[in-house]
Amino acid sequence: MRKAFADLTTRRYAGTTYSGVAAAYSANPDDIDIIKTWPGGNGITSDKVPTEIAYDHVPLAEVSPISPEDGGAKEVVKPVGIRWGFQFKPEETRLRCIKLFLDRNQRLPHFVSPLETAAQLRKCERTVMDAVSDYLTKIYEHTMETLNRRYGESFVNSTPVEFVLTVPAVWSDAAKNATLQAAERAGMGNRHELKLISEPEAAAVYTLRSIQPSRLRVGDNYIVCDAGGGTVDLIAYKVTQLNPLRVEESAVGTGGLCGSAFLNYRFQDHVKSRIGAERYENMREKKPKTWQMGLRYFEEFVKRNFNEEEHSEVNVPFPGLPDDEEAGLDSGFLILSAAQVKTIFEPVIAHVIELVEGQVDAIKSRNGLVSGIILVGGFGQSNYLYTRLKQHFNSPKPASPPPPYTEQPTHAVAAAPQQSVEVLQPLHAWTAVVRGAVLRGMEGSMVEKRRSRWHYGTSYATVFDEKKHPVEDRYCSPLWERWMVSDRMQWHIAKVRISPPPPLTSTVSLVSELTGVCVISCRAHPSQPTNPSPSTTRATSDPPNPSSSKTSSSPAKPTRRPKLSVPSSSKFAR
Repeated sequence: MRKAFADLTTRRYAGTTYSGVAAAYSANPDDIDIIKTWPGGNGITSDKVPTEIAYDHVPLAEVSPISPEDGGAKEVVKPVGIRWGFQFKPEETRLRCIKLFLDRNQRLPHFVSPLETAAQLRKCERTVMDAVSDYLTKIYEHTMETLNRRYGESFVNSTPVEFVLTVPAVWSDAAKNATLQAAERAGMGNRHELKLISEPEAAAVYTLRSIQPSRLRVGDNYIVCDAGGGTVDLIAYKVTQLNPLRVEESAVGTGGLCGSAFLNYRFQDHVKSRIGAERYENMREKKPKTWQMGLRYFEEFVKRNFNEEEHSEVNVPFPGLPDDEEAGLDSGFLILSAAQVKTIFEPVIAHVIELVEGQVDAIKSRNGLVSGIILVGGFGQSNYLYTRLKQHFNSPKPASPPPPYTEQPTHAVAAAPQQSVEVLQPLHAWTAVVRGAVLRGMEGSMVEKRRSRWHYGTSYATVFDEKKHPVEDRYCSPLWERWMVSDRMQWHIAKVRISPPPPLTSTVSLVSELTGVCVISCRAHPSQPTNPSPSTTRATSDPPNPSSSKTSSSPAKPTRRPKLSVPSSSKFAR
């Protein structure tokens, strides 16, 4: 008799500017439920909730007597109140983009101030990890409350709930580990059981399945561009099998800080330059609702729907501002021409196109052709971004003669300029990441091979060889009574080399196992020219033979059992 196992797969996407949650029951995997109601939303449904949190600063300390041995009196601090998501007035201070601080290697956008964030955290005696954990706790509590309402409390309590979290494609292992620790503190389970998936990979799972099987062919390369509020992440996959769908990475994932939030700040600068700094500051301070109305119109209409061909001008409402013909203010509206809107969009769009171009070039460098670019994420719904990508990758190019005929097959076709690349905007683009993560949590990975983001190697000590090692690196080992050199490198995996994928919990395993297996000393790979720092100059010019570290013929300096710690990116060779 076969035993059926059913569980609930819940996926959380803590984005830079917005977060989302999706859930599905394994007995009905096609029915993906997106949580759309949130505290403070005033009954308005939304597929996502702002990734924002604040602590109420109220005098909650009270003094209670204790034993004389402990000093007489003790200050007891009660927990402070937490507001999150939609629970803010427009003018209220809150922590934004807090997740970016989990990865110290990532550059912060100009509108995120580390000093201001640190000051806000210091007031409530919180750390970045505390703030992220507190936010995930609120997400978790609201999710479980919603599941209890929809499925019933007894059903949820008796059914295993599996959590899948997503992270940016460019995040370091240290940042992934921090995410798992925060999720564990939030009550989502043991971090060794939690699952991680990169955001563009999750989007690819959903979008590639949504266009299968009519469009996909074995050998097709698709670039998934997850354009969100703060970041834009990209990854490319090559289809290797159709039924079941299997793919392999055809280029290493990349990303950049060029999300739609940057358009907001460029719009802010544009308004300030049009109406004057003094009038702008006065509006922000004395008429915050006027500013919020204009900003909301820009976010909900202009960013998503602007099309140069259809909108010769855009009227942004700023009620209460006096008419000013020179500034373009008329009857409470700021009039923007299509050319002025383009000046707001273009620098950000150009950065996105540059990232996509990098993926296209990476695929072509391996003699591949790009079949399509798939736009997902909130910014991925933008008409103007879609139009500009189509113009860039489908613009007429000078006709080139066909490659010469040869009896043996060549790569001349792949090397020739590609005439066009199709740009796709799938249905549910904003929630593609959460939907894909749920599918992967239930069905497993469809990625057969991945490209290594790092060079991996092991450091070791060996006998000094004057033909290979600098004299200044040698030292006398009192144990072996001979000259030795340490800090030599044995390389195991080269960056960008195709490698089989780990299981779904691999990222979790990597983070947890990296505490007791082996030390990974990742340095600049010998094949990659670098400017070595003092800590890496001892690496050999050629990867040593594994047998050179054996002690049977040449005893080496004994070391403790290697330990694999969660490496910061400074220990890795990019």
